[in-house]
Amino acid sequence: MVRRWCAVFAVGMALAGPAQAQDWKGMGRLEGKVLDAQGAPIAGASVKLEREGYGDGTTVKTDKKGRWAIAGITAATWNADIEAPGYALKRISIPLPSESARLAPVEVRLDKAAAAGPAPEAVQALEKGEAAYKEGRFPEARAEFEKLLALRPDLATTIHQRIGFAYIQEKEYVKGLDHLQKVLDAEPANATVRGIMAQAALEGGMLDRGMELLAGIDESSVTNPDLFFNIGVNLVNANKPEDAIGYFTKAVTLDPAYADGYFRRGLAYMGVGKMAEAKADFNKLLELKPTGPEADLARKAVEQIK
Repeated sequence: MVRRWCAVFAVGMALAGPAQAQDWKGMGRLEGKVLDAQGAPIAGASVKLEREGYGDGTTVKTDKKGRWAIAGITAATWNADIEAPGYALKRISIPLPSESARLAPVEVRLDKAAAAGPAPEAVQALEKGEAAYKEGRFPEARAEFEKLLALRPDLATTIHQRIGFAYIQEKEYVKGLDHLQKVLDAEPANATVRGIMAQAALEGGMLDRGMELLAGIDESSVTNPDLFFNIGVNLVNANKPEDAIGYFTKAVTLDPAYADGYFRRGLAYMGVGKMAEAKADFNKLLELKPTGPEADLARKAVEQIK
């Protein structure tokens, strides 16, 4: 499965050894969007990014459409503190598996700051849930999030999303989808959650539900090709290469310089015997990205295709 779409909150912990000042620099990229509870963009929100285990990083601000992006970072798990005046701080973590990985934008919704501080029990459940999730103790994380849900039902949508992500990490796809459906019921236009659900359904062998979820995505609202790319990969894994080709095509149509899309579409074309189309895609990849493992494979494929 393509592990690009599941972002959850966690608290960064420093390791014993000191990090070099520029160790966090690299060729990777992350981006996201900050919205209020109703889905309106929050301009000027602060996104403080910190490399987990090292404590180094930087801070960026959202633009007038609530978008933020950072390039030139190394592969790592990046913890982010997201806050804006009048809103409660939200902490998430974003695993960047490699500098070449193309992750879908991470959408975060901020809740209005409470007039009074949160109940100690809620804070404790939140902190324990964050720590357990970060350490891979997903059943414990879910138990704490369930406690938090009972204490803060006003945050139900956000908490159900976190519980759903935890279930998906455990490959409990049916239970994960049940919780994410509650998010979708509250936010039917949330293309990101719908896309994550579709990918989880496909990986879990629920082909009909995955295709139904895909059909409900408002593709005009998709601004990043990664969502289409990831769906294409899951469709290949579900042995639906022709459908996968369609989604890889959507990815490269949205971004004509999306090299990974051409590479994976070329492989899919080869799988269905369309060698001329595969060769064209591999040549396009070599034009856009002439070096690297994919380029080496593409070059060999071009040489072998008559």
